[in-house]
Amino acid sequence: MTLLSSALALTPASADSEQATDTRSGTPSPTPAAPIGAFSFTYGLSGSGVPFSIAADRTLEREGEDGWKMEIRARNILGSIRETTRFSWQDCTPQSTSYSYRRRGLGRTREANLDIDRDTNIAVAHRDGRDAQEFDIDDATTDILSQTLGLQCRLMRGERDDISIDVASERRRETMIYQATGEENVRVPAGRFDAVRVIRVRDDDSDRQTLLWFAPELDYALIKMVQDDGDGQYEMVLRSR
Repeated sequence: MTLLSSALALTPASADSEQATDTRSGTPSPTPAAPIGAFSFTYGLSGSGVPFSIAADRTLEREGEDGWKMEIRARNILGSIRETTRFSWQDCTPQSTSYSYRRRGLGRTREANLDIDRDTNIAVAHRDGRDAQEFDIDDATTDILSQTLGLQCRLMRGERDDISIDVASERRRETMIYQATGEENVRVPAGRFDAVRVIRVRDDDSDRQTLLWFAPELDYALIKMVQDDGDGQYEMVLRSR
């Protein structure tokens, strides 16, 4: 799991209002509304070991009648990162069918892929040329990038305590739990907002901490994240929307 996938995938837009065409009559018929609609946002990332702020673009677009593609791209003089996920919505769960990660820099390339078969509920992971890893999933499982959309959806519908999300990555399947802890007024490059503060719940002996702020007036868009890995701290803020 990268910092981008844990942070940059958390900003929603209003529900999509696209229409499909009824092939029998040739007239438009409503496409089922998605909990989170198409968007395009830019974030800035800075922190320990990062000599300057890095800009990252994150987009969500519809593919076909009920499919979705979310992608994150970041590039600077040292290299580039791209993460892509494809899924369809099942209530507030983005039911992923694939996830990919590619990072290039300093003469090295790192890659990871996760393919999910929804008919058999089997996930197959490939990472940096290693042997494939296979594990079971269920209908509530999403991928490491799409899981943030699932969290966003559940915050939007009013959940606040012990938000549990079943997540599959290129490494493992695990449960991630989030908790809202209060409200604060937060200023970021995109403006000043009243925000809900959320933490990721970890084991008591963990030295890692993740804090996130969501703005209700922006449909609970993520406007700021701070992550402390024990040996360094990183900050991500919303630049434009």
